[in-house]
Amino acid sequence: MILTPGTNFASYDFSLPTHQGGEFHFAHRAAQGPTIVIFYRGHWCPYCARYLGKKIQPNLERLTADNGVVVAISPEPVRTSADFAVRCGITFPLLSDIDGYVIGKFGVKNGFSSATASLPHPAVIVFDSDLRVRFRSVDRNYKKRTTVRAIVSALDALKQSSL
Repeated sequence: MILTPGTNFASYDFSLPTHQGGEFHFAHRAAQGPTIVIFYRGHWCPYCARYLGKKIQPNLERLTADNGVVVAISPEPVRTSADFAVRCGITFPLLSDIDGYVIGKFGVKNGFSSATASLPHPAVIVFDSDLRVRFRSVDRNYKKRTTVRAIVSALDALKQSSL
């Protein structure tokens, strides 16, 4: 399924382990606030490390206002994600999608990758409290990332639409 703005994902649930030792259940976010799902390639990617550690983490308070949550998904094992979080100072949940099921379901799998793993394109998807897609940004260029300004604008628009 390719998620486009307006697509309702409320009937879809996934549960993935976090680097913090817990489980993240997507459907549990319903009615709680915005959910920002970021897909990243892995700990070995300097662009991912810079984006998550130097762009997203310092702006986490802005991104999680109004009971929002930020999660980032990669095909890496939990232990690798835990080490990556420590190295980059990341406090939001890093989810492990080893088999690439969620990466594929969200339509962000890198089809050009020759690796057997499900490597995602860098992507950001913002869901409202009804788990409806309100913003989607996917870039096939692994060096490019969605700006924090674009994510904040999507969250502001979401807030305005609920008034």
